[in-house]
Amino acid sequence: MDGSLAERGANGVFSALRDQAFGARILAGGALLTLSVLVASLLAATARAFWLGDLATHFPVQYAGLSLIAFLLFVAGRRPLWAALALALAAVNIMNAAPGLSTRPPVIPKTATDPVRVRVASVNVFYRNRDYARVADFIHAEKPDAVVLVEMTADWRRGLATAEAQFPFRYRTRGSGGRGVDLWSRLPMKDIGELPLQSAQEPAIQATLIASGHPLRLFAVHASWPLAPASAARRNRQLVLLAQQARATKLPLVVAGDFNISPFSPHFRQFLEEGNLRSAADGFGWQPTWPTFLPPAGIQIDHGFVNPAVAVQSFHRGSGDGSDHRPIVMDLVL
Repeated sequence: MDGSLAERGANGVFSALRDQAFGARILAGGALLTLSVLVASLLAATARAFWLGDLATHFPVQYAGLSLIAFLLFVAGRRPLWAALALALAAVNIMNAAPGLSTRPPVIPKTATDPVRVRVASVNVFYRNRDYARVADFIHAEKPDAVVLVEMTADWRRGLATAEAQFPFRYRTRGSGGRGVDLWSRLPMKDIGELPLQSAQEPAIQATLIASGHPLRLFAVHASWPLAPASAARRNRQLVLLAQQARATKLPLVVAGDFNISPFSPHFRQFLEEGNLRSAADGFGWQPTWPTFLPPAGIQIDHGFVNPAVAVQSFHRGSGDGSDHRPIVMDLVL
């Protein structure tokens, strides 16, 4: 009897120790989350001058979510100071993310004449992807008047030959790495050529579409991938040049493609201001497009932009179709 009581007592002590150890690990995990978000948030404050800081700006939604998880852990573990820090970090990042989460679409002004509507899609096919049929199906289902395709290769052009045939007006570029940008249109095009953005790897395209007699200028772009100081500087330079081209354009304008930047970067905001542009996704909620292979880390780097002469009726994404990007579709009103 005494032995049994002693055994139960020992088991109770071991269980309590295990519970304490488990609780300590949980709190340690919360502390790691909080400190990681704190470091990332501080790093993001250097975004304008430091390329790693700019990379850190893209994830305020994720930072807010991680901070709220840590907050709940600290509340459960009765750690008020840590809980206050986690909650403060969540609040700061929610405020940073708020403009990109708005679900109030812009109001399209009424006009005396029937509006001219144009649907534009943009697809990063991912050059290693071989799921040609799904991309072709997406294009067939969405029926865009014009589609921008980036990371196009000779294999992709062969794989999409049937879909391409639906668009009587086409222009393509080919860059130094064998990849390029394609622009396909059901609408007549004129004034077509390369857009001078210092983008030798995938040269950009400029063209004027004619929709019911109305011109719509279109730029098709794939900006550099900013994973090193030199390529980040090159992307930023491309955005500066693109903003200059956009501001100089007197026609209604849409800019579409993969820009390798999210709305939370100061370089993104500077681009919009200097180009007199706005994002076509504004007011249509959170629209992450990359990476499809890790949805919790999703950010929007595929964009459409318009100048004040163009209204946006809708903006939505397609599925990944085997790519690491989700395509975008926007309905525009001239």
